[in-house]
Amino acid sequence: MVGLGNPGLEYHGTRHNVGFRVLDVMAHQEHLHFRRSSCQGYLARRGSGREELFLLKPTTFMNLSGRSVRAALRELRLAPADLLVVCDDLDLPVGRIRLRAEGSAGGHNGLKSVIGEIGTEGFARLRIGIGRPPDDDVVRFVLGSPRGEEARLLHWAVENAVA
Repeated sequence: MVGLGNPGLEYHGTRHNVGFRVLDVMAHQEHLHFRRSSCQGYLARRGSGREELFLLKPTTFMNLSGRSVRAALRELRLAPADLLVVCDDLDLPVGRIRLRAEGSAGGHNGLKSVIGEIGTEGFARLRIGIGRPPDDDVVRFVLGSPRGEEARLLHWAVENAVA
């Protein structure tokens, strides 16, 4: 399971980091700890053999996330079909969750990077809606922090994505 986001405290509570937030909540609930990994990210693991779960938070920044994912798949000897990517989605209303078995990047640069690096769209993705910006400044919007009702809806979505 890969959560897409940007590393660093300045990005911690941003809309673009909901993928990291889902993995953080899951790791907390499962008493897992992230450790720096050779696959350009922070990795947590639970179980063994067929029951093993890996959580990956790339440190390559959103638009280069595929590098970390490709390295992790190779290192952990996993196939793209074993992958679930969690990310934000501008085209879904705030707090809406959508799970798909495969599909296109839908304009998401992190997903474009993953698809480009692993060479397939054949992996699951869980998208969490962050809505559209009130103006045309998408970069400022995704790198901004939600407030009020929007923050409450995103918190609910993150908790439900884990459940």
